[in-house]
Amino acid sequence: MATEEPISARSQYGDRRSTDRQWTDLSGTRTFTGLMDSKARFVEQRQLFSTEDWELFVRQFKIASDDPDLGWRGEFFGKMMRGACMTWQYTKNEALYRVLEDAVKDMLAAQQPSGRISTYSEACEFHGWDMWSRKYVMLGLLHFHEICRSAALQDQIEQALLRHLDYIIDHVGPGKLAIDETSDYWQGINSASILEPVVRLYNLTGVGRYLDFARYIVGVLADGRTNVFRLALENRLLPYQYPVVKAYELMSCFEGLIEYYRVTGEEQWKTAVVHFTDSVMASDITITGCAGCYDELLNHGTATQTDPSYTGIMQETCVSVTWMKLCAQLLHLTGEAKYADCIERTYLNALCGAINTCGCVTNGGFVFDSYSPVLLGVRGRKVGGYKTISARKHYGCCTAIGSAGTALPLLNACNSTARGICINFYETGEAAIGGFRLNMQTDWPISGGIRITLDETAPGEREIALRLPAFAGAGTRLLVNGVEEPVKCSGTASYVRLCRAWHAGDQILLSIDLAPHLLRPLGVDERPESRNYVAVQYGPLVLARDARLGPVGTPVHADGALRVTPVDKQGFDCVLRARVELGGEALDMIDYGSAGKTWNDDSLMEAWMKTK
Repeated sequence: MATEEPISARSQYGDRRSTDRQWTDLSGTRTFTGLMDSKARFVEQRQLFSTEDWELFVRQFKIASDDPDLGWRGEFFGKMMRGACMTWQYTKNEALYRVLEDAVKDMLAAQQPSGRISTYSEACEFHGWDMWSRKYVMLGLLHFHEICRSAALQDQIEQALLRHLDYIIDHVGPGKLAIDETSDYWQGINSASILEPVVRLYNLTGVGRYLDFARYIVGVLADGRTNVFRLALENRLLPYQYPVVKAYELMSCFEGLIEYYRVTGEEQWKTAVVHFTDSVMASDITITGCAGCYDELLNHGTATQTDPSYTGIMQETCVSVTWMKLCAQLLHLTGEAKYADCIERTYLNALCGAINTCGCVTNGGFVFDSYSPVLLGVRGRKVGGYKTISARKHYGCCTAIGSAGTALPLLNACNSTARGICINFYETGEAAIGGFRLNMQTDWPISGGIRITLDETAPGEREIALRLPAFAGAGTRLLVNGVEEPVKCSGTASYVRLCRAWHAGDQILLSIDLAPHLLRPLGVDERPESRNYVAVQYGPLVLARDARLGPVGTPVHADGALRVTPVDKQGFDCVLRARVELGGEALDMIDYGSAGKTWNDDSLMEAWMKTK
C-alpha cells in the first residue's frame, strides 16, 4: 500500500500535516535499467542539458516577452525545472545538477527589486497567463529547493519566493483584484491553480498569510463563478459538464486542493479531489490514458474518442502528464492500486507515444510532441503551446512538461510504507528502500514474468505489497521461495500483500497473465458509426497499426477468438511487435507508444480500427 500516514514537512516550523514532499517517496535509492530508465535518460541527455534553452527561458523574464500577446512564455522555466529536478532525484547526475543550479541562479538574478518575477511588465501584469506563469516560477524554484545542497542558495531561493508571493498578495485577494479576474481565459482557473505552490511555500516557511491566501483561493474555486470544487464535492455533474472544461488547468487546481487538504485536514476537500479524479477516470480517460478528445477539453472522452466527425487535435501531452501527477497524489493519499494502474496506462501509451526517439529531434522537432490520435491519423500535427522565445528558437508547453512524466513512475516504482514496501511498477533493476535491498528482473510489459530477489532485509515481520493490475488474467501465479501463494484476480486493481519475516536470498516469482482482450467503444448516440470500432489491449499496452508495417484504415472482423503473439521486432524500433489474430485475419501490430513516430503519413497510425 502507498504511504498512508502523514510525514512531517522538513521545515523549522514543524509538522503541518504535509505528507510527502509533494507526491514522490524520495527515501532510499532506485537504479533501474529497463524501459522507464531508458526513456528518462534519453530525455535527460537530449533536453535537460540544453543550457541554451535554460538561458532563453530566463531571458523571457528580463524582457517582458509576454506583453505583446499576453502569452505563457513564463511557464517554460518552472515547468521544465520541475521535471528536471524530478529526473535528477532519480539519476543523481552531477552534471545535470550543475546545469540546474546555474539556471536557478540566473532566475534569481532576474527578480526585480519589488519582488516581481514575471514575463509581463507592470503595465500588463495580472492579465492573460501572467499568474499561471508566476505559478510555474514558484513550482520550479520549490522543486530545486528540495534538491539544493547549498544552505546559502536554499536561503536565497526561499527569500526570493517570499518576495515573489508577497508581491502577488499585495495586489490580488480580498478587497483587491480577484484572482479569477487576473486572467482573460477559462474564467481564471489557470490563475487560481497557483494554489499548489502557495500551500507548498506555506509548508516551507510557516508564514500564516500564505495559508490565508490559499484559503481565499479555495473559497473562490468552491463558491465563485466556476465553483468547480463545490461541484466535485457534490458529485452530481461529471467534470465535462462543469462551467470550465479545460482539462489541464482543472486538474492543476485539484492538485492544489490536495495540498490544501494535507495542511488543513478538512475532509470535504479530500472527498472533492477523489470525486473529481474518479469521475474523470470514468468519463474522460481514453484507452491510451489521456483526456480531451475535442482539442484540449474534457468532453466525455470515453465516448467521443471514436467520434469520426471530429478531425482536430486531441489528447494533449500536458494533460497526460498532469493526469499522471494527479493520480500519483491520490496513490499516496489513498493507497488504492487503481491510481497506479492509471499512471501505467498513461505512461506506456500516451506519454511514451509522445517521446520522439526516432529522428524527430535531429530533424528539428522536439523531444516530446503534443497531440496523439486514437483513430486513423498522424502523430504530432501541431506543437502545443507554441511560442517564439528568440529570433531562431521556439518552444512548446508539452515539450516543457514531459520530463516530469518520464521521471514520475521511476520515483514511485518502489515506495516505503508503515509496514514495509510497496512495488507499484515493474522494472528491471535494484532498489534499496524501507529496510529492503532488492533486485528485480523482468521484461515487462512484453511479458508478465517478474523475479524479485531480496539481497538485504530488516529484521522482524515486514510487508511486501505487489500491485496486481486490473487486467491480470486468471493465469496469474505467485510463488515465494518456490511455494505457491493464493492470488485473486477480480478485474479491479489491488495489492497482493506478503507479510512475514524475510531473509536475504528470499525470492518472489510473480507471473501476471497479460490476458489480451478486445476493447469496444462506448460511442455517442448521435453517431452510431462511432460504435463500429474495436481495439486490442495486451496487458497494459494498447496495440496499434502503423503504415510502416502494413495496411491501415481497412476494416477488420471483430468476431471470433483473439490471439496476440509477440514476434521478433525485425529491427523495427518498438517495445512490442505482435501477430494479432482476429476474426480469421492476421494483423501486424505494435504498441501504441511506438507508433506514428515519423510525424507524417509514412507512419499513419490507429488504435481504434473500423469493423466490417
